[in-house]
Amino acid sequence: MRRCARLLGLLLAVVLAAGALLAGSAAAPTAAQAAPGDVTITGHGYGHGRGLSQWGSYGYATRHGWNHLNILGHYYSNATLGDVGDPLISVRLSALDNASTQVYSGQAFSAGGWDIQPGTVAEISRGADGSWKLTTRYGCNGAVGGSVPLNDTTFRPYSDPGDDINRMLSVCGSDVRTYRGALVVLWDGSAVRTVNYLSTQEYLRGVVPRESPASWGDANGGSGMNALMAQTVAARSYALAENRSAHFKTCDTTSCQVYGGAGLNGTRIEDRRTDYAVAVTRGQVLRLNGAIARAEFSSSSGGYTAGGTFPAVYDQGDEASPYHDWSTTVTADRIGSAFGVGTLQSVTVLSRNGLGADGGRVTKVRVKGTAGSKDVTGDAFRTGLGLRSDWFTVSGVSGPTYPSDVTSVDLSPTAMSAVRTGHGTVIGFVRGLGDTLWTTTAVNGVFDPFTALPGAGLYGPAAVSWDSGRIDLFVVGLDRALWHTSTTVDATGRPGAWAPYESLGGTLTSAVSAASNDVGNLVVTGRNTLGGVSYRVLSGGTWGAWQNAGGTGVTAPAAEVVDGGSYRLRVVGLDDDVWGRVVPSSGSAPSSAWVSTGRESVFSPTVSGTTWYARNVRAAAWPNGRGGVLQVRDATGLTVDLVGGISSSVAMVEMGDGSFWTFARGTDNALWVNQAAPNGASSWTKVGGYIV
Repeated sequence: MRRCARLLGLLLAVVLAAGALLAGSAAAPTAAQAAPGDVTITGHGYGHGRGLSQWGSYGYATRHGWNHLNILGHYYSNATLGDVGDPLISVRLSALDNASTQVYSGQAFSAGGWDIQPGTVAEISRGADGSWKLTTRYGCNGAVGGSVPLNDTTFRPYSDPGDDINRMLSVCGSDVRTYRGALVVLWDGSAVRTVNYLSTQEYLRGVVPRESPASWGDANGGSGMNALMAQTVAARSYALAENRSAHFKTCDTTSCQVYGGAGLNGTRIEDRRTDYAVAVTRGQVLRLNGAIARAEFSSSSGGYTAGGTFPAVYDQGDEASPYHDWSTTVTADRIGSAFGVGTLQSVTVLSRNGLGADGGRVTKVRVKGTAGSKDVTGDAFRTGLGLRSDWFTVSGVSGPTYPSDVTSVDLSPTAMSAVRTGHGTVIGFVRGLGDTLWTTTAVNGVFDPFTALPGAGLYGPAAVSWDSGRIDLFVVGLDRALWHTSTTVDATGRPGAWAPYESLGGTLTSAVSAASNDVGNLVVTGRNTLGGVSYRVLSGGTWGAWQNAGGTGVTAPAAEVVDGGSYRLRVVGLDDDVWGRVVPSSGSAPSSAWVSTGRESVFSPTVSGTTWYARNVRAAAWPNGRGGVLQVRDATGLTVDLVGGISSSVAMVEMGDGSFWTFARGTDNALWVNQAAPNGASSWTKVGGYIV
């Protein structure tokens, strides 16, 4: 079951305290009704997500009472505010490339130094020999009045037109655009360009209402004006940081930022509200490393900005956006054609940035079809299908492909854990609805009712016992950091009161796994924001620093004991095979390489050898290709087929007599356990509950 967790309250400190359940999840967006052959794609946000979210800015201004400086400080937290006054700026008018520019005005103006009377059209054009000429016409594309050669290719008004667009320079075309300032026609070495020269303040009057609705200024008693002011400072900074060409600083399209001039077809398209935002922020820019910052912005962040030049931030204001959550349907044929893979078989998200719901923005995705497989960036996938953003989840075709009788494949972060304490006592740990954590204990094979655990988690939980009397529990919290608690067990092996949680830091994008090779020694591992495997070691009771084991995983990793001095980390790689890497239990960086097992898996790797006191029979779990599990025992070479339908990764406990208990989520979302004897005879039993 895919889930859409919104990290509510992340602007405040997130504390996992004993007895406190932290809420933070919301239902996934409702998918559009899909016809046969359609693929449903749900997502968050609109645009690249870097820097300021325009809708988020609006939300902070109108719902949270932030002023424009608060908003700028949130989205551009590493920048400072500066003042540049009102310099001139040059803007390429892209629609006029390689055109003969025809200009007229309701007042007298000059063209190439020649006086042009009101209503007369002046045209400046370039000949094949590189010469310039001025032609006067009676109306746009009208009869020629005269023609002279030119050295100066500038159109200039004779006096300041104020806000009267009839006195500004208007350019002939299917749509008549009117501009403040001067217009210059030039040759840039490859094409004829028309460039608008004007003051930055005049320029912004034509930009801000094109980038943000001017009506926002009236919202919530005028508090929406702060969103327009923040947009103005970002737009001013972005434009003045540009240096597109030696001939013009910026352009007028979305390739730079949208600039529409002052009028369109005889109507002024500037607005009093955005004019005000421009006026009251005169000269304000953002600075970074001593220069004006190229302050990127986009329509909607979806709830978390993407990072980059400016640090990624949780964006609660974006909840005001109509694009905060979205859903669309795309035909499988269109996806296969867009990426040249033939008939579509699967779409698998290989890595995400780890920021926000569903694991965040997609950084790499694999598209498989009958004609091959292609790995592309999340942004390339977005562009190829015209999606609103690179923060998406694909339903219906995700995951590696297996034979047609596969009943369930799952690369989701769904995970569970189990430990053995006193002889015959097994404790299972799962995550339920609303990010809640639960446990159940089986004494002599009989399970207790589920009991709520303290805290909450986006992923997990993972548990390990280093001496059969203490349990260490790990969970990825609502802030995506790793959190840890522990307890001891009573005479029956049941857990007692849990210690207060401690944060072990990091930013993780998957469930975690833990193993222990001695009393006071642990390793815990999870997938990081780059898709690689990170781990942290407790050695002799002291935590070491986070280490990066590298690799790129499409699942959560697993940890197992190798010997007294090392652990093995396993993860499903980009080729869908399970890979392993040995790391030292001292906590230092690994020296060995990743090694493939050659086995494909559609769920996270699972191993039984997570504690030194186990019998060392060592089992690993693999998919059986029919929605069930293969249990491969290292010491004996026995392979046990646990026939059944599962919808998650699994957890295994090695018992003292050489038997194995395997926990999994069934297709009914309940917890099930398989008890396999040393000779391989096994059966599934329903424990109950509802697992997400």
